[in-house]
Amino acid sequence: MPARRVVLAALLGGCAAEPPPSPPRPLGPLAVTVSAESWHTDLCLRAEDLGGTRLAPLPAAAPGAAAFALGFGLESWMRAARPGSGEALAALTGGPAVIWLRALPGPVPAGAEEVVSLRLPPSGLAAIAAFVAGQLAEPLPAALPTGGAVLLACRLAYAPGFTCNTWVMRALAEGGLPVPVAGIRLRNAAMAALRAEAARQTRA
Repeated sequence: MPARRVVLAALLGGCAAEPPPSPPRPLGPLAVTVSAESWHTDLCLRAEDLGGTRLAPLPAAAPGAAAFALGFGLESWMRAARPGSGEALAALTGGPAVIWLRALPGPVPAGAEEVVSLRLPPSGLAAIAAFVAGQLAEPLPAALPTGGAVLLACRLAYAPGFTCNTWVMRALAEGGLPVPVAGIRLRNAAMAALRAEAARQTRA
């Protein structure tokens, strides 16, 4: 991730008009964590919470993992050893995307610069897992070492208006949280919205 710095974020400005978020729903005991590093955000799901969801095979594939980080990105950018101007320009037009899956020894990636944890409605984690699994254009890995990562082809496309940060917000909205989706392109906007939701949850 260090090579993938703010050059991509600098190319993605502006906001679209967005519909109002869904009304708040009662919260259950399970939570999701969002971690941020550079311009990118990830969903972090605890391994022990995935049983009975469409991501249930992951803990068996990485038995030493405490959690799994899931992110979204432009395939050409994510697969490049050293993303440069060509990949950055491709982000302006969009293209095929991948899901970045990492098996974590702890609750969040080691390079996380900012972390927000949110409680979910009772069916929220299963809905997030279904959202992620439904996008995969290839099977989940049969084996993944703790600390390892894999890029999986995604049925959704990357676009200037649908970035890694939009994807995280969409996943959380699918999980029943009243967070904005449309118009969220950059990390700062995403994390600000998540901090606002965390504050709402503490008042609820």
